[in-house]
This record gives sequence, structure tokens and C-alpha cells, in this order.
Amino acid sequence: MKKFSLIHLFIIASITLLFCLSVVSGVQAQQKITLSMASHFGATAFIHTEQYPRYFKMVEKAAKGKYVLDIKLYPGESLLKGADNYDGVVKKIADSAIQSTGYIPGRLPVFLTLSQSGIAPINSCLAASLTAWEFVNKYKPKEFDDVKLLITYGTGPGWVHSNKPILKADDLKGMRLRVTGAGALGAKAVGAQPVAMGMPDVYLAAKKGTIDGLVSPAETLKNHKHAEVFKYSTFFPIFYSEFMIYIMNKSVWNSLPKDLQEAFDSVSAAAVEEAGHFWDREQKLAMEYAKKQPGGHEFLYLPDAEMAKLKKLIEPVKEEYIAVLNAKGLPGKQIVEDAGRIAEKYNKQPVKPWKP
Repeated sequence: MKKFSLIHLFIIASITLLFCLSVVSGVQAQQKITLSMASHFGATAFIHTEQYPRYFKMVEKAAKGKYVLDIKLYPGESLLKGADNYDGVVKKIADSAIQSTGYIPGRLPVFLTLSQSGIAPINSCLAASLTAWEFVNKYKPKEFDDVKLLITYGTGPGWVHSNKPILKADDLKGMRLRVTGAGALGAKAVGAQPVAMGMPDVYLAAKKGTIDGLVSPAETLKNHKHAEVFKYSTFFPIFYSEFMIYIMNKSVWNSLPKDLQEAFDSVSAAAVEEAGHFWDREQKLAMEYAKKQPGGHEFLYLPDAEMAKLKKLIEPVKEEYIAVLNAKGLPGKQIVEDAGRIAEKYNKQPVKPWKP
């Protein structure tokens, strides 16, 4: 009986030891991966408090909890200027970064087809995000070969924010409009004067009167306080589409464990779709915010006849951009037509109710 008890005690002790070892092993297996991340958005912007934290959690979950992503955020251009994020990642000044593609117009000619006036107008952030992801996966542009492209998303249909009501096509003539590089051709086509300027500088420029208006999504009215310096917003989806990309330094990407790389790749499509929902929500919140400003804020929609005039004015942009792509040895006509076709497909899909 005593021998039997000793055997059982030995077995129990062995099982306990194996359990403790497995717990310790599990803790040790949860490896911390530290990545720096440059952004031109402020630290309290929703993308840093909600969108990207959820994305990184998706990656951790896909990796079965084996890794913890320790993201060292450098917001508000504290590490790199918004226009320098892409180069900063290539040079490994930052491991990763959010890049507004309109800030680097000459760098991504194929991808920026989506942002050219009149080529692929979108009616929601979700449509923009899904369009960008399908487009980039269809063409796999070599322009991204010097980084790892993780996700793309659209920031919303364009508006012209101004202090005078824009009620007809001619009202845009002579206006000094802050617009990203991709929208410059469209601004010129309608008779406006495009002004290149980083988003952080817009508020003061509008207050001083050095610009007459801003071409951007509605969300900047709240997140950049533009509702304080502009009284009117005119819906202009054919004029502007802006996209964000999240990129990682190639050597940093190659240094990651293979299963973590697979985890990043496996959640990309879901993260792109969720980003579209996040940004659609921000458009609505910003419009509500603007309407509550002292004196209110007016949202204007051009009559069909005036919109038709603007479409006609902008039409040559398509041929101009086809020529730009052709000059680079790319199939310009096919790329432009595919961009429009993909955007049209996602514009037709209804945006369902969504909560994060």
C-alpha cells in the first residue's frame, strides 16, 4: 500500500512539474516585438486610439497570442514630416509609418491613379478602402517594392471647404485651394489655383486668408478643427479622393518571424474593410460637429447641371493621366479604366450599419 502511494505521489509531482513548465514555456513564448511608427496625425486622433490598436490586436490574435506588438508611436510629425514618412521608412528612420499618398505625388504613379480627379470617384470611405485594396492587389505596383505594404484605406469623398458658398461651377475660378498633389490637375481644370500645403498648416493659412478653401474629406472639419475657419462645405466627390497606406521597412519586415508575417498578411483584408467603416463613422461625426459650431456650418450640394459642367471640365484629366502613365512604360488606358470600374463596383455596394 505504501509503495502504491509513493508511485502515485511521484506521478502527481511529475504532472504538477510538467504543468508548471508548460505555463512558464507559454509565458516565454509570448515574444515582444517592438516597432516604431511615424504618423502625421496627432496622438489623440481616432486612428491612434481606436483604428490601429484594433488592427494590431487582430494581428496578435491571428498569431495565436504568441507575440505582443509593442508599438512606439511618433505622432504629429514628431519623427518625420508627413511628406517624408515613406522615405523615412525606406531609410529605416522609422520601422513603419502611415503615409498620406497625396503627399508624395511623384512616388506612386500607379496607386495615385485612384486619386486623380474624375477617374475613380467614390461615395464612401468603405468603397474607397475596398477599391484601393483590390486595385493594388490586381496590379501589385513595383513602386511599392522598396517597402512592405501592409494595408490601404480611403479617407472619404472630397468636399471643398470655404468661406463663400460655392453654388455653381464658375464659383471655383480663381480660388486658391489647398489640395494634395494628386488633385492639382483637377483644381487647374476647373480654373482654381492649387496650393500645396501640409494639413497641419491649413488652419492658420485659412485664418490668415492665404488660402480661399480646402479640398479634403469632411472629417477634417472636426479632427483638424477646420469648422472653426470655414463656413461652407460643398460636396465634390469627382474632384478628390485621398488614400492612406501603412508601410513597413523591408529589412524590418524580413526580420519578423515567419508566422508573424503570415498573421499580418492574413488580417489585411479585414483591417482594410474595418478602416473604411472607421473613416465613414468619422465623416458623420465631423458633420455633426460642424453643424454645432457658433453660427452653424452649411453643407452644400451642386445642382445636377452644375455638376455636369464640372465633370466636363475635369474630363481631360483622365487623358492627361493616361499620358503620364504611358510615359512611364505603363498601360495607362487599362489602369485608368480598371480604377474607374473597381470604384464603380464598390460604390454600388450598400454600407451596412457598423459598430467597432
